[in-house]
Amino acid sequence: MIQQVLNSHAKINIGLRILGKREDGFHELETIFYPIKLRDIITISIEKSNADTNSVVLKSNKSYVPLTRENLCYIALEKFFKSFSIKECFNFEIDIEKNIPVSGGLGGGSSNAATVMKFLVRELNIDVSSNKQKLIDLAKEIGSDVPFFLLMKPCYAVGRGEKMKALPNFVVDYDILIVNPRARVSTRWAFEKMELEGKPMKNRALDTIQYFNLEESGNLINDFEPIVFDKIPELKKIKDRLLESGAVYASLSGSGATIYGLYNKFEQNKSRKAMHEFASQGYYTFLSISN
Repeated sequence: MIQQVLNSHAKINIGLRILGKREDGFHELETIFYPIKLRDIITISIEKSNADTNSVVLKSNKSYVPLTRENLCYIALEKFFKSFSIKECFNFEIDIEKNIPVSGGLGGGSSNAATVMKFLVRELNIDVSSNKQKLIDLAKEIGSDVPFFLLMKPCYAVGRGEKMKALPNFVVDYDILIVNPRARVSTRWAFEKMELEGKPMKNRALDTIQYFNLEESGNLINDFEPIVFDKIPELKKIKDRLLESGAVYASLSGSGATIYGLYNKFEQNKSRKAMHEFASQGYYTFLSISN
């Protein structure tokens, strides 16, 4: 038996603009994905089986994590074997230590799926160079954010979020405070509430950005904020409090329900004080310290 313990990191969206609704029914968006230190821990065990099908056992420390075929880890494994026509069968056990808030706009499920994919690439000796496009296409089938988590580097994304351009010089040299009031927002609901049917497509505004610059924060807006704040007014209050406490920038991540604030790394007294105040109210908090 082989067992590996793997980190499955979260992301934030620095700017998220919904440009319009496409003819295929999907929404055209643009965003900058940025990885953060918040992570789930995925423990995967694998051993060969004499059975004619794979066996998959899912476990988690959180009762709300689905341990069924709906789990993106299961979907990633199933699609991977089908895509690469793998005939050998294995017994899998996947234990998900969930730390990333669910439906929080941080990409936890997509990150978990990408972590399973990368594990399978290594253990089943898949040649990445000759199968790069197949892996990207497979990731897109699982979820629009999954290709980013295969890359796990800052990048500009457009389309449904799956068309990416790496941003090697985009560095957020600030401490990042994550705050979630233990709420959830359905991504499907958020897109439906945008009501962009028949409206003209907006121009891109993030595609020329190469560096993180607070002077460009006027473009680094999240178009989901008005509708999500209307649904959960507490999130607007959290954003305002982050700014009042010393954050130089604050935003909703994804379609919510997580707000993050950027703090000067030389003023950790501000970020830590804010973190403790939010935590004392029962909110989920995480402070990602800049290197």
